[in-house]
Amino acid sequence: MKRWAAVLVGGALAPGAADGAAQAAPEKAFAEAVTALERGAFDDAIDRLESLADSGFSHPDASFNRAVAYVERARSENARPGDLGRAVAALEETLLARPGDAEAERALEQVRGEIARRRAREGAEPVVAKTSLPRAVVGLFPEGVWALLAALGSLSSSVGLALRWLSSSDRRRLAASTAASIGGALLVSCGALALTARHFRVASRPAVVVASDARLLDEAGKPLVQKGGEPEHLSMPEGASLFVHERNNELLGVEWGTTRAWVQAAQVRVIGNDG
Repeated sequence: MKRWAAVLVGGALAPGAADGAAQAAPEKAFAEAVTALERGAFDDAIDRLESLADSGFSHPDASFNRAVAYVERARSENARPGDLGRAVAALEETLLARPGDAEAERALEQVRGEIARRRAREGAEPVVAKTSLPRAVVGLFPEGVWALLAALGSLSSSVGLALRWLSSSDRRRLAASTAASIGGALLVSCGALALTARHFRVASRPAVVVASDARLLDEAGKPLVQKGGEPEHLSMPEGASLFVHERNNELLGVEWGTTRAWVQAAQVRVIGNDG
């Protein structure tokens, strides 16, 4: 996607006066990666951008450019398995750092579409995991919104109870009781959703499959076997989004839709992590 390379951003990484020395090295490495990408040296650009990520450097522009490099290499004669999956991971990383980035959202849609087309050409069926109900409900709003709604519910309940105690009119007491009840329900429901969202954030990390297919395994590392209709899936396709819960040596305990299983760590890239 040559169109992407034309919108690379370097100025956003310019060092400030206070910490210019500390930022000089990553800024130089980023500029060299951009130069390599512009001249079509995709392997070089990927190596430099991956080194930046491994060093702990994080910036949405760097993640976006890494996605560009992987997509361009995937379309070249030097393509490697998992390039498009790594592009998806880089774009997910971009959106995690800069939510609402329209360019990254369009690019992500294009890359996922290309993965689907390639699977179709190879005769592989499209695989889509159903999102678990708790994650689907919690995902309707950010964690902060649920917490804000819970706080509003608490305020409404408190004010309603106070007005009910202070009012002498039956009509006002009824209205105050109604407000307190609605506020209490909002507090309980949205508070529970805020706590669930926090649990998901703390107990799991988003990740993406960066292999052509990632075989689902049991805790012993053996392939899952379909018994009595379970599990629903036996492998995850390239570019699939999942959540990592734990690590056991070279295995990761993952959640993909409603499926819980293990997978080889090398086949998954954790978003926001250096690996």
